[in-house]
Amino acid sequence: MPGNVTRSSPFGLVSGIPQQKSDLTLVVTPASPFAPEARKGQLHIVVEADQDVSRGRDACVLVMRTIRRIFYEDPSFSVTSSLRKAILAANRALYQQNFNASPQKRAVVGLTCAVIKDRDLFLAQVAPAQAYVMAEGRLRALPANAAWGGTAFPFRSRALGTSLTIEPDLYRAVLRPGDGVLICTSNLSDLLSRDEVTRLLRAAEPDDTVAGLTELCRHHQITDAHGIVAMTFARLSPAAQASLFSAAGVNEQARLALSGVAERLARASADIVWLLRGPVEREARKRAEITRARLAEEERRVLHPHEEPTYSADPPPVPRPLDLGEPLRIDAAPRSSSTARSSPQMPVAPSALLGEVSFRNTPAPERVIDLSDTPGQAIISRYARQKRRNTSASAHPFGDRSSPFTRLSDAVTRRLRPRPGPPPRALPRQHRSSGLSYRRQSPPFPWLLLLLLISFISLLILYGTTLSRENALRETENVLTEAEQAVAAIRSAPDEATAQERLIEAEEALAALRSSDLITATTANRQRYEELVREYTRALAAVQKQTYFEDLTEVARHPLPGGLFDTVIVPPPPRTVTDTLSYSSIYMLDANAGILYRAPRTGGVAQPFLRPEDGIGPISVGRIRAAVWRIDNIVAVAQSGESGPFTFYFRSGNEWRYSILAGSEEWGRVGERFRAVNYEGNLYILGAARNNVLRYLSGEYGSFPLPWIQNDGGRSIETSIDLAVDGKINLLMPDGRVLIFATNSAGERAFEREIPVPQIRPPLVTATRFFVTGPSDSGSIFLVDSFNGRIIQIDKQTGEFIQQISAPPDGPIALDQLLSVFVDESSSRPTLYMVNGGQIVRGSLPDRPRSFREPVAPTPTMAP
Repeated sequence: MPGNVTRSSPFGLVSGIPQQKSDLTLVVTPASPFAPEARKGQLHIVVEADQDVSRGRDACVLVMRTIRRIFYEDPSFSVTSSLRKAILAANRALYQQNFNASPQKRAVVGLTCAVIKDRDLFLAQVAPAQAYVMAEGRLRALPANAAWGGTAFPFRSRALGTSLTIEPDLYRAVLRPGDGVLICTSNLSDLLSRDEVTRLLRAAEPDDTVAGLTELCRHHQITDAHGIVAMTFARLSPAAQASLFSAAGVNEQARLALSGVAERLARASADIVWLLRGPVEREARKRAEITRARLAEEERRVLHPHEEPTYSADPPPVPRPLDLGEPLRIDAAPRSSSTARSSPQMPVAPSALLGEVSFRNTPAPERVIDLSDTPGQAIISRYARQKRRNTSASAHPFGDRSSPFTRLSDAVTRRLRPRPGPPPRALPRQHRSSGLSYRRQSPPFPWLLLLLLISFISLLILYGTTLSRENALRETENVLTEAEQAVAAIRSAPDEATAQERLIEAEEALAALRSSDLITATTANRQRYEELVREYTRALAAVQKQTYFEDLTEVARHPLPGGLFDTVIVPPPPRTVTDTLSYSSIYMLDANAGILYRAPRTGGVAQPFLRPEDGIGPISVGRIRAAVWRIDNIVAVAQSGESGPFTFYFRSGNEWRYSILAGSEEWGRVGERFRAVNYEGNLYILGAARNNVLRYLSGEYGSFPLPWIQNDGGRSIETSIDLAVDGKINLLMPDGRVLIFATNSAGERAFEREIPVPQIRPPLVTATRFFVTGPSDSGSIFLVDSFNGRIIQIDKQTGEFIQQISAPPDGPIALDQLLSVFVDESSSRPTLYMVNGGQIVRGSLPDRPRSFREPVAPTPTMAP
């Protein structure tokens, strides 16, 4: 079993919106201990293209799929060799695709591949790529970019798809518990200094590192980035390592032991399967294993060549010969036996003292081969001798009669003597089937032993599964009890600060409870968990003033795949207007394409209402920059070209009319902060004049506008991102502050006051849009927090934080691309229309949350 546990978290940032999954990253984890992913290791890939995402996505997907397939299909045991073959194959595939495509559709790709196998980390890079490795007590950047003292590479110099002779850069390191690796796109290399990378990789979990990277990208206004964070941890938790005999230590060690037993049993089952397949398959498997071992040995031999001994001018000394004593003496002539026996110098054999002759002149007895009868022939010979005795006895009848008692005793002895059995055999008897066969017989297969082994393994697996489930249920019961106690402690908090701390503890307890898959194993656990979630939701709404939409529904969807809306406009209820046809629709603006859509107010398909290149009189409609509701109908502001004049479009009956805004020729190119707002027929423009708001009087669009703000009070509004008018000018700043400008007692239009950022949890970092309701002396301000998918309601007069509204966590609609909001106050309960990427969703404004000290009656549950 490996000594470390690896956890990975991919991240992606597309158009400034965080994504949990990215098309430019790939993480391959083993599905089972015997899958190819377990043999080769976990594969992590991050790719980037030199084109925009829509053009380079196909090339990136082709490279990732090719590398994954070739890497795990390669039979080599070397991870480095397999990784290099996979990258070369991906380069050939991309080069062939570029060769057959037109120059406008060609794309080149840079990548970083990281393979984590047990404790080893293998890295392969093709520039442009970026990786940061914290291992072996060192922090390294691969490659070393400009921020780390290196040099930057041109994109097309070494990228995949440029040439058939590409060669990746390979690295290797050893990971210990606490080490980590970050692979990302090259546009993040200038932001990540040594201190910043150290702080990120020292986080407790990969998700914390991803959150830090997302915040760093938002701070530096990086809208597109992709990468993977991988960290290694010890197999035992810190609590289990601190006390091996605690409940956590015993449970984790038992779980590791059971997993080890399961792996060994699985290997034994695999060997049994190979045993059942027959000798041919086993022989083929053995040959394949021998071939793989020989290839691995050859690779090791090539990587570690034999070290030659150092040359020496002095040869080594020759060893001294062994001293074997005096040489043997060879007589010139043979001596006689008598002389040898009488010679006093000759050694005398010990047997000579017993009267035997000398062993020197007596030839050694030769080995005699026993040619006696076999046991069968011995019995035949015995019967032959008995017959001769009988014959000899019959030849002397008188002698036979003279010993009747002897004959009687012999007869009794023969009767009592056991009959001889069959003669012994030199070879054991073998059972042969019917028919003559000279083929070699194999031993019978041990079916009974195999059945006993399978039964024993099944019993062990069943026992281990039951024991593990009982331990998990007991652990889930303990965690559920702790979570209930943590949630109940919120109501007894003495003050709001203590309630916030206990809310954090309850949130951690619920997170630990959700990680267990046995919270719904029994009906009692499921009911307790549901009631606990409801009570936590009530406490969260009371302490953090968190509420959820109860009737969130989809009203309209963008007709084009991938299309995004920017603004939604809902007409107010008609009062003195007789032609109410335009009031039955809602209007959506696609700022990227410059198209104005409309859809039925009750819900339906969005249809284009005004779009570029439409002919209105002698002019052609440009790109629509803003759309607002004016008195009784929808109006739009469009720009001709990239820096041309702006035109005001309004409805007259069933036709569009236009009026060119005076002075708009000098505005030039405007950015995303361009806003147009209508109030009492007057048109207010933000983003056209520097550090001011322009106003066109009603019906005087052909006259030059006047700057509205006369005294900014030392406040700079250059970075303001949204505008709202309720008799006063409300400007939204990026950090969530609201600046209010109004006409003072001296008649000067000047700065009045500032509404600070509300202190909430999680804190508001960046506001996207806002909406202001009611007249200038009452109403609320609704701030849009796109990052956290919530809408924050604050009081317009006091700046008091009222509530933060989100989509239900388990609801069918998630506000993961929340961009803007429109509040309709025509009914008794206000209705919020929200732009969620390419869809328009609607929900009623929840009631103001109660105090956290006020108990709430539990929700009744139905009996099962």
